[in-house]
Amino acid sequence: MKQAVIDIGTNSTRLCLAEVTADKSLANITKFLTTTRLGEGSADGFLQPTPMERTANAVVSYHRQAEQCGAEKIYVYATAAVREAQNKHDFAQLLQNNGIKLDILSGEQEAEIAYLGAVQGPDSAVIDIGGGSTEVMLKQNGKVCALSQRLGAVRLFERFDGRNGISTSLLSEVRNYISPTVEQYSAIHPESAKSLVGVSGTATTLAAMFLQLDKYSGQKVQNTRLTIDNVRALMTDLFLPIDKRLLIPGVPENRGDIIPFGCIILEAIMTRYGFDSLRVSDTDSLEGYLMLKNT
Repeated sequence: MKQAVIDIGTNSTRLCLAEVTADKSLANITKFLTTTRLGEGSADGFLQPTPMERTANAVVSYHRQAEQCGAEKIYVYATAAVREAQNKHDFAQLLQNNGIKLDILSGEQEAEIAYLGAVQGPDSAVIDIGGGSTEVMLKQNGKVCALSQRLGAVRLFERFDGRNGISTSLLSEVRNYISPTVEQYSAIHPESAKSLVGVSGTATTLAAMFLQLDKYSGQKVQNTRLTIDNVRALMTDLFLPIDKRLLIPGVPENRGDIIPFGCIILEAIMTRYGFDSLRVSDTDSLEGYLMLKNT
């Protein structure tokens, strides 16, 4: 059976089409991404009309595409930008007006599907750095333990900008700002995991940079290993002004402004919790949501 899921994030809206086989595994997976910046200008706790409209239009377009591709079930979920907005129901109504039901995930649910979707070993922690939140998750005593914090690449970009480059003083300012939040992940003891898996845009972009890919390939990115020294070297490259940053192979235009901040978050968490390397997974919450729905 062909199924589809649409993920509405702070920075982008994504579509995943997949065949759900008889044993509930996923095959023939195809993904699409549109940068919609739903979280733009929402620091006051309200989604703005223009980002809501362009995001809703993207969701409607993806929903129609999924129908035309023969998807028998189509799921739509939203993460940090929507769940934290005081006017979240206004956005949900925009979709409902087009016959689309929205599932607004809690931070814990978002973490659960990211963990399910990532290809990881039993002793791995998983990190998902999004535009509006960062989830860290690991399995303890047979159960997934997760923590979601309001720490995201779009949030940091809107606070610190960085388009003219990230200076030493600005880096220090960002690190001091995120340090208390990074420390809060100690509540779930990420350091107890033997390895770390990274999913979503920050991790996959760093892998694409490391591999010097002119065109993104999930197949090539899958299982790429980055040492902490690799992450720091790539992070330094990203501190260039945005016009030079976008010339680096692997850096997509739609992520060039926010990717330095995602990298700063990743490096801070790896350093604080003692991870000397990261394995990148191109499979993530999209696959995880479908897996959850088909259990």
